[in-house]
Amino acid sequence: MSGFSTKSLVLASLLGLLLLLLCSTSQAQSNQDCCLSYTKARLPRWAIKGYTEQLSSEVCDIDAIIFHTFSGLKACVNPKDGWVKKHLLFLSHKLKKMSM
Repeated sequence: MSGFSTKSLVLASLLGLLLLLLCSTSQAQSNQDCCLSYTKARLPRWAIKGYTEQLSSEVCDIDAIIFHTFSGLKACVNPKDGWVKKHLLFLSHKLKKMSM
């Protein structure tokens, strides 16, 4: 295999698997669509470029965070999960630094 190391192939395989998991789980397609369930995949922080908050007190049935990835996917996650809270805090700090 010329030009590809084992690490590169493993990384490409893992990214492909992540995309498959995200595509097969519930997704919010636009601002009018609601998340009906949460994805089981734990997204890496580097893949997330932003998020939208979905509130059950508005139109949709469940509270959710919709993470927007650099690859254009949208994943519905549980806002109560610890890893989600950490990712939101990281994004908040990143935004604060950008606005200074």
